[in-house]
Amino acid sequence: MIAKKSFVIMASNVVCAVLGLVVLSIIARLWGDFATEALGVISFSMAFVGMFSFISDLGFGNAHIKKISEGKDLGTCIGTYLTIKLILTGIMIVVVVGSIFIWKNVMNQGFYDSTKESIIYIFLAFYVILSLSQILIFTFNAKKEIGKSQISSLTETIIRVPLMIAVALAGVTGAYVGISGIANVTFIAPKYAWPEFLQSFQIFLANNAIGTLATTYLLGNLAAFIIALIMFRGYPIKKPSMEYAKSYLAFALPMMVVSIIGIITINIDKLILGYFWAAKEVGFYFAVQRISSSLLMFSTAVGVLLFPTISSLHTRKKFKEIRKITIKADRYLSLFLLPVVVFIIIFSRDIIRIVLSNSFEPATETLRILTVYAFIWSLNVPYMYLILGMNKPKHYAKIVVIGCIVNITLNLLLIPENGLLSKYEIMSHNGAALATLISVVLTSIMFRTASKKIIKIRRFQPRILLHVLAATVMGIALYLLASLDFTMRWYYLAILGLIGLGIYSLILWVLKELKREDVLLVLDSLKVFSKKQAGD
Repeated sequence: MIAKKSFVIMASNVVCAVLGLVVLSIIARLWGDFATEALGVISFSMAFVGMFSFISDLGFGNAHIKKISEGKDLGTCIGTYLTIKLILTGIMIVVVVGSIFIWKNVMNQGFYDSTKESIIYIFLAFYVILSLSQILIFTFNAKKEIGKSQISSLTETIIRVPLMIAVALAGVTGAYVGISGIANVTFIAPKYAWPEFLQSFQIFLANNAIGTLATTYLLGNLAAFIIALIMFRGYPIKKPSMEYAKSYLAFALPMMVVSIIGIITINIDKLILGYFWAAKEVGFYFAVQRISSSLLMFSTAVGVLLFPTISSLHTRKKFKEIRKITIKADRYLSLFLLPVVVFIIIFSRDIIRIVLSNSFEPATETLRILTVYAFIWSLNVPYMYLILGMNKPKHYAKIVVIGCIVNITLNLLLIPENGLLSKYEIMSHNGAALATLISVVLTSIMFRTASKKIIKIRRFQPRILLHVLAATVMGIALYLLASLDFTMRWYYLAILGLIGLGIYSLILWVLKELKREDVLLVLDSLKVFSKKQAGD
């Protein structure tokens, strides 16, 4: 059941990731160098509000999943979580607006370059709707009703992507104030002539290119919320319970520091980049991070189901099953991700040029570093949810806090132009990527060590070395093929990818690491519309 439902999540994530990369490619090609600046402003503004988004959760989301998966009364859980969410979301709005007021009127600072005030307000509305959506999505996930949560996710992408393409096709006309305070006039003519009755709309989009691009995120999120709300009809919502609230708080309390520092860590790299560097540098980081984060869809698919499953097994004291499912998740994540990681590392420059444009080539090394980060983070997921599912939030909290402090410290040391490793050309987006990688390696060691103490599971599964061996041979073969003198096209990349996958699979088959049951599991997972799946 987990394999099949994980595939449903992964398939949904693949669609969203592909559509996201397609629209990113369109913007990069139509807007050229201006795309890096526009994406930088979007990324900074999203990160600015995102820094405060921890207030709307504080670990209560995981508490909600935990309590429902333990069999608590659904209606009372929803009513209690709804009340908590509304209070926390209101506090978040007050804090964000208050922070902007203090920044402008008390500290007498302005918004320029990658920090545009109007865009920040758009993303405040975005995060408010996202917070309310989590009430519905976390309930769906806790009930393992994966189809509902994925429909909502797909809706957001399906609505947002065409809107972003429309904004990109409208061109750009306007003055954008840079960090020097001098207005830079940008003009990019529409790629195609708009019908006469739409020309006034096209002019509006072109005159407000960054603002309308930011608004597409808001509208996509709003559509997803409405769809989730429709699917939520029929769910019981009862009066909130003080007893349940205390139970939620008891689980969430150790997670609050994690939630705060974790959210700060996710966003701090973009904020520090925006502070020390121009919007263009933030745009480089944002774009390649979108490519590397596509790897996380695999671990996300596993994690959504792993947490409630382990929680349920822990309630029934089935520790042997918990060990078994954790090891299996670790193995399959490594098995499927390693060839993709090696492929991206070898062809990172070509991928950036083909998916984005030549304007983004300075971020080649950043993509390689973030790809390795995404792989290590993915292998962390089974152990993270083992700790949480075994009702050890304090252990989880300690690890995340240490990792986040290291990450923030390294960002401050490596991002500035005169940073710790600047003489080695490691700064700006490269410095942010390296800081992220180092911190995730540290947390990986700590998660596995804690898991071993809790349930006596190995820190490292030796069979993964076979995956590394096969991926290394595959990488050498692809590197030699890539060294041939020819212009790389997307279809060449596709062919080389198939060749690499064939080499990787063949080696693992010879080493008896890739077995018949693995192939059957993948084929069985593809039958997402079978009667058996419906019964699950």
